[in-house]
Amino acid sequence: MFHTRSLVLTALIGLLLAASPAPAWDAAGHRTITLLALDRLAQAKDCPEWLKADADRQKIAWQSGEPDRWRGTRTPTLKHENDTDHYIDVEDLEPFGLTLRTMPMLRREYVSALAVARAANPDRIPPVNPAADAAKTLGYPGFLPQAIMEHHDKLRSSFNTLRILESLPDASSSRRQLQIEQARANIRVEMGLLSHFVGDAAQPLHTTTHHHGWVGDNPKGYTTDRGIHRRIDGTVIELHRLNYAALSAIPADPAPRVADHANPWNDVLSHIERSFAKVEPLYALEKSGGLDKQPGKDFIAERLLDGAAMLGDLYASAWKASKPTAQEIEDYLKYEAKD
Repeated sequence: MFHTRSLVLTALIGLLLAASPAPAWDAAGHRTITLLALDRLAQAKDCPEWLKADADRQKIAWQSGEPDRWRGTRTPTLKHENDTDHYIDVEDLEPFGLTLRTMPMLRREYVSALAVARAANPDRIPPVNPAADAAKTLGYPGFLPQAIMEHHDKLRSSFNTLRILESLPDASSSRRQLQIEQARANIRVEMGLLSHFVGDAAQPLHTTTHHHGWVGDNPKGYTTDRGIHRRIDGTVIELHRLNYAALSAIPADPAPRVADHANPWNDVLSHIERSFAKVEPLYALEKSGGLDKQPGKDFIAERLLDGAAMLGDLYASAWKASKPTAQEIEDYLKYEAKD
């Protein structure tokens, strides 16, 4: 079934709900994923020492909630830019002739592919109800993979700038120290933003058209209650006390999540595929009552830990790929604004 957010709803409250996709994990869940990822990064032999400081860790963890705070500013401009970055409804790629593995990595190339497919197959891709879509977001299956890649590469760039600054002969000057301080602030921002979207991808309901209850054919009788999303994001985590203290006591899976530090697109898709594979098992757990018991605790813990492992490895890949070349240092000095 194509993107259920675009269905014509009969009540205003329904319209508002459809136009406002729920966040993945509450803020506490995002902070937990971030801190666990920073633990993983700290194990890397060349991890910057300043990223091990508690104050920096806490700032990055708090920043991981920023994309959900953006959603509190309900302007069409911000909603159009932000809302679709939080999900990828994998099933909804099919009417466009795409799969997760064939969708373009570049955002605008992806948008073009969707537009071409919509024009060529109007019968397969139903129109969006404009009354439910002031921000013009409902015609898209989502941009979560692109958002992860974009923030990974922004983090790589921010790391690169810091490393260039720290390599300069006058790095200890007061002028350079101010620049280094700001460069580190930029890194904290990007680490938090990347964390948010990697964490979203670890929540199975952010990878499926069944994001707020099962839709369409339902032979197994899974819940259609929209509240399942909120229940997974916060209620179950709180019930099982799946916080940083509890999850950090579980030995981390050492298996690497990122194989290509320069271009982790395929690794990002694998992360989403792991989560998407958990959609039906999640609904089956809800149906059986297992979410509130040990199987539910184990299920959600695994999702949080996988998100943290992926994020930690993306942090490490951005750092490894950011080592400045002589040409990059030369270019930085060449184009640096003169006082």
